[in-house]
Amino acid sequence: MSNPPFLHIDELDGTNGFIKTKAFVNYTIDLSSHTPHQKVMLGNSDRGDVERPCVVFNDDITLDEGCGYVFGGFDNKWDDGEEIQLKLSEGAWIRKIHDPDDQ
Repeated sequence: MSNPPFLHIDELDGTNGFIKTKAFVNYTIDLSSHTPHQKVMLGNSDRGDVERPCVVFNDDITLDEGCGYVFGGFDNKWDDGEEIQLKLSEGAWIRKIHDPDDQ
């Protein structure tokens, strides 16, 4: 399998399929359901004030506020078509690259 294309979070448009990106978890969004099990807001100060939601369906993935990650996930358009998001479901992966508690 070839490497997925790398896109910055401000380049997500819901049409790129499985991609690789890098961002920090700015904060967690409260959910009233168990699916997805987590929703967070991603940010990347290198790209300006851009933020993108990330939804986590994969039970093996939990994201921590303030930490930076490299993600392998889906450039996804929410069903209503109003929200572009990174979707972490089956086949998705993360690699933590920054944890403020490690300093």
